[in-house]
Amino acid sequence: MKEFDAKFEDGTDGYQAANPGKYPAHISGFDVRTFDSGSKVFNIEFTLADECKSMEVHKYVRNGNDYNPSNKDGEPEMISAGFMTGKKYRSAGVWLTPNLPKDQRWKNRNYKEFFTNIGVEFPNNADGVLELQEVEEADVIGMPSLVDVKPHTYTNKDGEDKTTLRVLNVFPWNDGDRKEPSKDTDVPF
Repeated sequence: MKEFDAKFEDGTDGYQAANPGKYPAHISGFDVRTFDSGSKVFNIEFTLADECKSMEVHKYVRNGNDYNPSNKDGEPEMISAGFMTGKKYRSAGVWLTPNLPKDQRWKNRNYKEFFTNIGVEFPNNADGVLELQEVEEADVIGMPSLVDVKPHTYTNKDGEDKTTLRVLNVFPWNDGDRKEPSKDTDVPF
């Protein structure tokens, strides 16, 4: 072999596995799918914010194909969550169903809570009942929120169970600011 000026130390170099947890984020993507029934499912993409750099998370190390928490002196080793900055995670899907009978309106609770937690304000009608409206991309892109990133298991089209990290809950990020969309556009050639 020929000598080369490069080193690799297993304990400190290499890939750091993404950590489930609650992180500050901004909405960076929006997709809605409409079904024949009139129901809609909203899939929202979040990008973890620069504020992750001031957080600490457990360090994970690779052991074969698995990642396990690293221990130092018998205690979990903590590292900066800066490596999580800029990572993108999608929501698990938020449903909105129209024309529900009064005894089934609970089915839209997740939609109401999800979007009000990121700062969307729905109006009340003359009777004081909340009128849910269809959220559009311009209403939410750049909105700040605290996102709960957790493992989510689903069955793919081939019938196989898969697990991925998804945003399963959102919470208000009271001191977060809305991030303006980037003016840079990718040219498709």
